[in-house]
Amino acid sequence: MISEYSIKIISSLLFSVLPGSGTILAQETGAGIVELLASGDSLFELDDYFGSAVYYEMAAGVDSAAFDPFWKMGRSLNLRGETAPRDSQLAIFEKARDAEVHALRLNDDSADAHFQLARALGKIALFKGVFKSVGLAKRVKREAERALAIDSLHDGAWHVLGRWHREIGKKSKILRKPLGLGAANKEDAVAFMQRAIDLNPANVNHRLEMGITYAEYKKKELARIEFEKCVELPVQGPLDEKYKAESKKYMAVMGDR
Repeated sequence: MISEYSIKIISSLLFSVLPGSGTILAQETGAGIVELLASGDSLFELDDYFGSAVYYEMAAGVDSAAFDPFWKMGRSLNLRGETAPRDSQLAIFEKARDAEVHALRLNDDSADAHFQLARALGKIALFKGVFKSVGLAKRVKREAERALAIDSLHDGAWHVLGRWHREIGKKSKILRKPLGLGAANKEDAVAFMQRAIDLNPANVNHRLEMGITYAEYKKKELARIEFEKCVELPVQGPLDEKYKAESKKYMAVMGDR
């Protein structure tokens, strides 16, 4: 890997609006795509999502026709966006979206890339307002469904679809149907999130979102069970502490009712 001093300089340019910034950064280091990808992968395994995104962007700068740098950059940015200050999150998720769009132009048969694109689009839609960005909301569903068409066991894609049905279903069907969002329903919100849990029961976020789903539908005891499981599960990454804290907040509020 390059020096810590160099990575600080490079990371300060990560969100540069300059076209071809990844190419410029890669030229500064003189590293090849294999080395850059390996460095990004190593940092990703250490849960350094920002640092790994830097290396993936540099790898993308070396070869814009290589699939791995782009989808991996989008993945790291999606994870980084969840812990970044709120005023910078939208820009991060938009950059993740752009990376995944490019990746899918190179390989449309990647369930992971379709999932990461759905994830980024979902976050962007929440920032802009789901019903103020109907096109985004529809695309989230399409991308998640495309991921599942490629890999029916992709728990992340089931999670996204479950949450889609919950969030879109908050509005009356009478209002949603003319917008082409009439498909959202409570049954699929629960069933799809449960499918994600069945496929990956140790995933802390699946439990959190299932708890939120049950709470949304006034199923207090079922919600509490999921929140408790969320808190009890072992931590697998830095975001898990955030999810556990959210579960505790929900349980505290439910206890006051």
